[in-house]
Amino acid sequence: MNPVQSTNTKENLLDAADTIVMERGATSMTLDAVAAQAKVSKGGLLYHFASKEALVQAMVARIAALAEEHFSAAVASEPSGKGRHARALLYLMLDDKGPFLLRVKQMAAPLLAAVAGNTDLLDPMRQFFKKVQQGMCDDGLPAERAWLILAALDGIKFWRILRFLEPSSTELAKVRRLLEQLIDSEGSP
Repeated sequence: MNPVQSTNTKENLLDAADTIVMERGATSMTLDAVAAQAKVSKGGLLYHFASKEALVQAMVARIAALAEEHFSAAVASEPSGKGRHARALLYLMLDDKGPFLLRVKQMAAPLLAAVAGNTDLLDPMRQFFKKVQQGMCDDGLPAERAWLILAALDGIKFWRILRFLEPSSTELAKVRRLLEQLIDSEGSP
């Protein structure tokens, strides 16, 4: 199997797993179901992913890579200086029209269910958030503000993903303004 075909098959298998998780839930994502959805043999699936755990790990890694890609682009679009990483994260997490938050909303709850038995599978996301928090501090934001901003944005994200609460666009705009003030203010919080 050539490398391009192998990559395409892996992506096809990951897409199939995503579809099953989104449409039927994490408990329906069996290796047989993924192989059938991807229209490959179970052996073909096992060639790329030796176990369901390996498949879930690859799904999490793909979401982490997507987060990294979108976050890097958001950081690059922000001016250098204090608060650059925090504003980029603020943009990503509160942007209802962008593809990133929609994708996260679709996949996060089912993936959390899939990794519930082995939270080590979330390591790619842990690494991403450590990098984000460190970047916020590196551009001059006090650590306690970085933690508060991360907690606020993740809290809102998880409320929305798990459908606990759905702030209105007006409420989100007010939260955005408050967080921007926290990013831009000088001195102790």
